[in-house]
Amino acid sequence: MRTKAAFVHRYIEVTGVAAARLADPDSLAVAVVAAAGALGFSAEGAPVTRAVSGGISTAHLCREGHIVLRALPDEGRCLIDLLAVTGVSLQRGLDVIARRLGVTLSGF
Repeated sequence: MRTKAAFVHRYIEVTGVAAARLADPDSLAVAVVAAAGALGFSAEGAPVTRAVSGGISTAHLCREGHIVLRALPDEGRCLIDLLAVTGVSLQRGLDVIARRLGVTLSGF
């Protein structure tokens, strides 16, 4: 028996992002908080940002899902990962993050 999915998940890798935007942990934290606000998410705490090999990871856990950025400043790349309970459109969150990173998402 197949059951209906409880979550929606979208992720996208963006390229051509200015290294300065991706190297600033505070800006990445602000971006995930802004995206959570745009999605109507309720935060379960402050975002967590850590330096990782080659870049920075920022995660914001919320009651309705999560928002994670994995930034690679030297490569100008960032993985945007959003997960939410079914029924939430993640597009607004993607749009907010794209604006903060200074990129345009086409086809999403």
